Amino acid sequence: MKKELLVLLCVTTFGGCTVFGMREPINVTIADLKPIEVGVLEQRYAMTVRLLNPNDVDIAFDGVVFDLEINGIPFAKGVSAQNSVIPRFGEAVIDVQMVSGLQNILRQINELLKGDRASVTYRIKGRLHSAGSFGSTNFDSSGEIAIPGGSGKPGS
Repeated sequence: MKKELLVLLCVTTFGGCTVFGMREPINVTIADLKPIEVGVLEQRYAMTVRLLNPNDVDIAFDGVVFDLEINGIPFAKGVSAQNSVIPRFGEAVIDVQMVSGLQNILRQINELLKGDRASVTYRIKGRLHSAGSFGSTNFDSSGEIAIPGGSGKPGS
């Protein structure tokens, strides 16, 4: 009898989390990107990201882990112990740092030199670690950034 009651309690509790929890993924866009330290083998960047919450519950987090791809090629990784709350049907802007290696920069230069390019695409994926006891919130968003001048060819 105790086992059945425990199972019923667990099913009810986890079922309630689904009903009241998030239904749509958050959207993450790059608001700004600046180099902060450029070394021969490693580069560090400061990135500002905008987190959009399309759900009717606040999302509190106390850490973020992410990977950034540019033009479909891995570019940089980052972590942050920053904490914040993305309000329900709202947004939050956070600053994070990321690191990239020389090989990633060389691949991007090679891609830009291949031909005309009016923009670059990016994909940022990762997770927000929840400040409460509900684990984490995954995200996987893509976007496009226009290149001033509109061409990746030298001399254009």
